[in-house]
Amino acid sequence: MSNPKSIRQEVEKQIKNCTIKKHDVKKFFKLMKKQQKHYQILQFAGNGSFAIVLKAINKITGQTVALKVVECDESDFKGMEVIQNEYKMLEVFSGCKYIIKVFNSFYLTESNDSDSDEDDDQIPVGQNNNQSNLIRVFYVMEQELCQTTLSSFIDTCKQKNSYPSQQMKEIMTIQILDSVAFLHRFDVVHRDIKPSNFLLNFDQNGNPTLKLCDLAFASALKNNETRLSISTFKGSQAYTAPEVYYNVYKKLSDIFSVGIVLLELDNIATFDVSKTVIEQKFETKNGQIFQNFSIDRQSKIYQIAMQCLKYEVDQRKPAVELLIQFIVQNQQHLNVDVFTLLNKSQLKQKAEQFNQIQMSIIQDKKKNESEILKLSQVYHKDLHLEKLIKKYQQLERKPFETYEYQIILNDLQKMTKFDPNFEFISVGATGLVLGVFNKAQNRYSALKIQRAKKHEVVREVGIMKDCQMPLVIKFYDYFYLNVNNKEDFVVYEIEKCSGNLKQFLNNLKKQNKELDENQKIKIAIQIMDVINYLHIHDIVHRDIKLENLLYVEQDPEIPAIKLADFDQARKMPYDWSYIDGQNVKQYYPIEGACGTIGYCPPELVKDFLYSFNSDIFQVGVCLALIDNFETLEPVLVNKSLDYLNNFSIPFEVKQHNEQEVVKRNTKIYDILLQTIVFKQHKRSNLSLILDGFSKKGYQYHSKVNAKSNQIISSICQRVLSLNYSKKYLSSDGVKAVASEIAKCTNLSTLSLDLSNNNIGSDGAKAVASEIAKFTNLSTLTLWLGNNNIGSDGAKAVASEIAKCTNLSTLSLNLSNNNIGSDGAKAVASEIAKCTNLSTLTLDLGSNNIGYGAKAVASEIAKCTNLSTLTLWLGSNNVGSDGAKAVASEIAKCTNLFTLSLDFDNNNIGSDGAKAVASEIAKCTNLSTLTLDLGSNNIGYGAKAVASEIAKCTNLSTLTLWLGSNNIGYGAKAVASEIAKCTNLSTLSLSLSNNNIGSDGAKAVASEIAKCTNISTLSLNLRWNSIGSDGAIAVASEIAKCTNLSTLSLYLNSNNIGSDGAKAVASEIAKCTNLSTLSLWL
Repeated sequence: MSNPKSIRQEVEKQIKNCTIKKHDVKKFFKLMKKQQKHYQILQFAGNGSFAIVLKAINKITGQTVALKVVECDESDFKGMEVIQNEYKMLEVFSGCKYIIKVFNSFYLTESNDSDSDEDDDQIPVGQNNNQSNLIRVFYVMEQELCQTTLSSFIDTCKQKNSYPSQQMKEIMTIQILDSVAFLHRFDVVHRDIKPSNFLLNFDQNGNPTLKLCDLAFASALKNNETRLSISTFKGSQAYTAPEVYYNVYKKLSDIFSVGIVLLELDNIATFDVSKTVIEQKFETKNGQIFQNFSIDRQSKIYQIAMQCLKYEVDQRKPAVELLIQFIVQNQQHLNVDVFTLLNKSQLKQKAEQFNQIQMSIIQDKKKNESEILKLSQVYHKDLHLEKLIKKYQQLERKPFETYEYQIILNDLQKMTKFDPNFEFISVGATGLVLGVFNKAQNRYSALKIQRAKKHEVVREVGIMKDCQMPLVIKFYDYFYLNVNNKEDFVVYEIEKCSGNLKQFLNNLKKQNKELDENQKIKIAIQIMDVINYLHIHDIVHRDIKLENLLYVEQDPEIPAIKLADFDQARKMPYDWSYIDGQNVKQYYPIEGACGTIGYCPPELVKDFLYSFNSDIFQVGVCLALIDNFETLEPVLVNKSLDYLNNFSIPFEVKQHNEQEVVKRNTKIYDILLQTIVFKQHKRSNLSLILDGFSKKGYQYHSKVNAKSNQIISSICQRVLSLNYSKKYLSSDGVKAVASEIAKCTNLSTLSLDLSNNNIGSDGAKAVASEIAKFTNLSTLTLWLGNNNIGSDGAKAVASEIAKCTNLSTLSLNLSNNNIGSDGAKAVASEIAKCTNLSTLTLDLGSNNIGYGAKAVASEIAKCTNLSTLTLWLGSNNVGSDGAKAVASEIAKCTNLFTLSLDFDNNNIGSDGAKAVASEIAKCTNLSTLTLDLGSNNIGYGAKAVASEIAKCTNLSTLTLWLGSNNIGYGAKAVASEIAKCTNLSTLSLSLSNNNIGSDGAKAVASEIAKCTNISTLSLNLRWNSIGSDGAIAVASEIAKCTNLSTLSLYLNSNNIGSDGAKAVASEIAKCTNLSTLSLWL
């Protein structure tokens, strides 16, 4: 039938129960002839309620295709947008052969003047119709042509009384589950799964291939409208899940529909869903599945369908889990192609596919960075953003090669603890995420695989362990793969989630839904809560964004947030300061590139500095997106480029008819005004914001209970901080405190200060004994200094603490307790039993340890997972050889990246100090070092110390205390060596009481000024006879450090005088970028 007119007439005759009528068909053929001449329509192929399908030839490609035609509503702009987005997603789904492939899409248009004989112009898909004389009449999608549908196949089987084999039905079951699982992996819900939406082909051997279709229209058509529009339609009623009748639709609602399709496929002769009534679906609540029908309830397909048809939506298993289960139970079908899972027969193919995806992601990333740089130049013509992007590029990990993917997949499949059918979750620019079933632990989890150095792995694992709580992704395990001999490949086994917040919000946008204000606030509180919890533990995340906020679907209305991706997270460096009778942490910002453009705070873009306040800014951006996703997300990067204008653009009042980017009358907007603030010191602490919501009845996890003057009788918390220092509690009093603390059964974090209370050995042991009962404790700070505990008491304390097997962070202060050499060794030996420790602070100062210090360090070196170590051994008569031995043992901790070592007042001498520094230089991964060698009679040996430290090329933060060492003019040499640490961004140098003099002080400052990357400087030159001229010269040199943002300068007790002080301040005022200044004169 080649005559176009006869074909059109045949189409008009065959259309049934469709919104496209006879006169519409005539118009369609007329417009196709004018606007799409390269298609030759052959025949009618079928129709649905809203579309017709025509068999045609594309003359350009020579391919026989199907044209799906839908009538448009020009006034419904959102409908147009949705359908275009759905088409784009179909292009993404080309990786699964069980989903219909699309080749092209276009609109057919006509002029407002319907009598016009002129050819109408085509409007390309994706282009707005700004030509007022053109109206979009039809939307046409070109897709692959199939032989039939599953619905027609079932009808044919019934008519011929000829049915498929069980093997064929099982293969079709795998294909159905794989297609739905593939969709759900991209967070796309079909919403109209039924046999007529599965197209079907048979090859020459009769093997079937099903293809899921109608993805573009299921979420874009109204069932009570005749034209393309935003959908409230929830699918064909016979296949609809029970919860949909209550306006709840989730991915697992698709699974219920799959269950009915499988029942029909498995029982073609005896089950017809069109003959059921809605009440029978609701009987699944009582475990009854269509009891009035003759169904094969022993078949393997029924075992899957039964799990799909659970009445409660959250009791249904995801499609990928059902697919894994079915393949495991029917291993004769292992050779069937699957695209959501990885099996042995597909390893090479999948490795090549992953590599292609990764290369595409990298190309897109480079393109985006190039566009951002162009925008930046237009906006500002400055180089801040260009420098930041270059730093990002320097930090990027090398992508996997195809052969590396193949080795990774092969090695993982050989691991007997995992089921060999892996779910493909995602490929990123530098890694891969797979879903697995851990048979040994009987759990579904995710495997995150990436290239990483071992010290980076230890750091990330330590941080994840430190902050485990309900809103942080669960960390199960990690292991290495031997992919090549040059690099380390790590696999993290973590909690498997439903998706990330960006996917969640995009899905709502597609469904034309929006969260109400109460739902948004509950999500916002979760995000603030988890970041506040990190801050309590001295951790900054440094890459807070919607993609790193995963979620699980526990509550149908509110997703449970799970913070993920801790590879950029760091422990904030700090020193202790004694202020108003309290020990207070003084934090230093972290230098370096991190985060994601669009979320970056201004201080990161400008100075590459990051602090707790920077996290707060990123939290604010996330909350702004949650509250304004549709308007803000498309322009987020452009808005973030306004960092030089105090971030006013996202919040400026719009003029005339301009669209507002953010809503201003919401609870979240009030939070934005406290978080997205240009000056970081004006950003509100998250604890304060959360406390405000707590008073309104909202609950959160990270609330810290801190009482210092009374015993707590009833606490039910996860985080507890108690200060009983100098409260004269004695042994009995402290036992009472410990007894009350024991009532906090859920504690994960405890900070307890009992110093200066004369509690003795028994009291200390009683406290530790109660603490050991906290099985969930991961972070413990226990200060027992100056309590006359003695050797046996100290050992008993450490022995009890070692029972806390989940500890990852421990801070134990046993200073000034007359522990002695044997006691100190015993303490360290017990602590070494805490195998999960990643962060350890141990204060053994003033305990007459002597040469026993070596034994202490030797035991600590057994903690192989340590990434952060602070060891205070001041005033212990360690001596030269002892100090060297300690440092030699510490150097065996190869994964350390943060080290604080206190040897103050230990009679080490010049040679001993040099030996200590020489051993420390062997810790090649160190990025943060604090070394206290004060009061050790080092003399000119100080230069050798600094020279060795300069070998630590990765150092970004250095604190070096050399006070009271009779260094004299050797101070210049010290500063000269330190200046060789070109990566330093934070330097704290104490040279107090060293008789440096005026010239020496100037020389020190002159050398430090050569450290051009320093942004934070603390320089202590007290008691050095500097005088007025010397002090002015020091300030003048420091003023040359143009990148300084934080400065602490100690020049007191130097006989500077009034005029000198004024001149010093005048010089310092030239540091125009300073945001924080502490000046002691």
